[in-house]
Amino acid sequence: MKNLLVYLVLLIVLLSCSKSGSDNGQEKYPYYFTANINGSSVKYEANDIDSRYECGISMPSSSQGFTDYDIYEGTLIQDGLDDTKNNIYVHILKYFNHEPSVQEREAMLKMGSYGYGVSKTSSATVNGASINYTDGTGKSWHSELGSQAGSSFNITEISDNPDGTSGKIFKASFSCKLYDGSGGVIQVNNAVIRGKIFNP
Repeated sequence: MKNLLVYLVLLIVLLSCSKSGSDNGQEKYPYYFTANINGSSVKYEANDIDSRYECGISMPSSSQGFTDYDIYEGTLIQDGLDDTKNNIYVHILKYFNHEPSVQEREAMLKMGSYGYGVSKTSSATVNGASINYTDGTGKSWHSELGSQAGSSFNITEISDNPDGTSGKIFKASFSCKLYDGSGGVIQVNNAVIRGKIFNP
């Protein structure tokens, strides 16, 4: 009887520890975006089954002729009920003087720190991270429209995707300023995104 009581106490302690862990930043979905934006907490969580938010691969590009290519590789998380608001696109931007191969594109993302990029679709392009965020009102904000002095971006995970819906999964932490192009600016702090990258 005494042993049974000890086991019950241990079980209660273990269950309470795991519950408190889930309340302290451990995400229950494989793909997510969390941040403090202008003092308010933002959190999007996605899976491929029943979540309101959805995660996908994002790989836009621009080119001039056959010699100037700005290539973006990254992920997106968006509201599946309304894709005109509450979404985030996180990319790494790189300039190529030729159309890059799949291997060259995949080599763009590596573990470690990055500066912030600015697309010029020319050799003047600044390679680095690029963030596009649409808030709950549908207003768009971009990292490329202003200074990123004091900002940071760090890729902390690149791993295989076991469900096969993308080539890899990546996780990044960042802080930056985002601009609306009309004088508005918002501050993003303690942001973390985990999402799909690369075609399967």
